[in-house]
Amino acid sequence: VGDNAARASGVIASAAGGKILQVVQAVKTDASDISTSWSDISGLSVAITPSDASSKLFITCSVTIGAGRAAYVKLLRDIGGAGYADSAYIGDAASSRVQCSMYTMHQDYPGICGNIGYLDTTNTTSEVTYKLQGLASNSGATYRLFINKDWSDGDSNEYGRGASSITVYEVGA
Repeated sequence: VGDNAARASGVIASAAGGKILQVVQAVKTDASDISTSWSDISGLSVAITPSDASSKLFITCSVTIGAGRAAYVKLLRDIGGAGYADSAYIGDAASSRVQCSMYTMHQDYPGICGNIGYLDTTNTTSEVTYKLQGLASNSGATYRLFINKDWSDGDSNEYGRGASSITVYEVGA
């Protein structure tokens, strides 16, 4: 099929590549909190085994975050059980700055939703596991990273509880 015929038919990618081959997802609906050391965010980890080493993995994360001050989240990756390392989706950090995938800096405000979208190249057919970790900037009862709730978690219609997810799509080459 020529280029013009393909455009006229609505085809924008060849049949050989760009197809979603599989999707895995983890959803967290309960609330939790994290203190001042990098810690796994329970329920936000997912494993996928690519069917082809040339496939790409597209990771999307949506995390409802509340914080008493500053809070940080980072995406980590483990290939074939070799151990977790930061994914390539983290910011450059110099001096005392925290290297992370997303962060919020506010005091005593309700939760926000932070998002990640990252296309990863792993070149493997071994199991790949992605997880999210969180970190709060200060210690104390209100200086924590809150997942799926705000810092005060009040019990009235002025406060909410959210949900968070991590989804990985295998995209054929």
